[in-house]
Amino acid sequence: MKCKIVLLAIMLMTAQQLSAQSKKNLDVDTRDNDTIDSSAAGGHKAAAFHKGSKTLGLCVGFGVDYDYYGSVTNVPAIALIYDQGIIDRHVGPGTIGIGGMIAYKTAYYKYDGYKASWNNYVIGIRGTYHLTMLKDKNNKFDPYAGIVLGIRIDRYHDSYYDTYGSDPYNYNSAYPVVGAFIGAKYNFTPHFGAFAELGYDISFFRIGLNGNF
Repeated sequence: MKCKIVLLAIMLMTAQQLSAQSKKNLDVDTRDNDTIDSSAAGGHKAAAFHKGSKTLGLCVGFGVDYDYYGSVTNVPAIALIYDQGIIDRHVGPGTIGIGGMIAYKTAYYKYDGYKASWNNYVIGIRGTYHLTMLKDKNNKFDPYAGIVLGIRIDRYHDSYYDTYGSDPYNYNSAYPVVGAFIGAKYNFTPHFGAFAELGYDISFFRIGLNGNF
């Protein structure tokens, strides 16, 4: 009887030691996994703009008047801008993108029943370089610079000769557009952000919202 009691006590002590050792090993594994996860989280992050990124932005712009005459009312320009990452290797600390823009701006002059209006349309191709060297510190911030090449269509109309059926002063013209810009985008979520740009095409300054997909 005493032998059985001693044997049972030895078995219980052994089981308790095995359980403690198993728990200790589990804690070590958990700490190791946490360390690995933490290291991964603190490692290289994906840039806000990289090869394959696609961004579509809608914005309003200010600052260009195209030499209108009189007390002209300028309406802010509206632009739709697309950008897609195409190269992110062997191009320095950044990503090259290509895209385009479609923009519209109008202005008008009114006096005692007379009205003159200028409607400008810009269609262009944009090339961009997005700086990604700060991605490990903030991968929501996307600074960039670029150039735009395109065409501006200018349509002018005034009402002075409307009663005669034709106006010799009305015209449609086209001009080349060559511009440069710098800008920055901030992504509030992976699919939504805001951006601002300074440069020259249909405006000097613009601000808008962008969708990423």
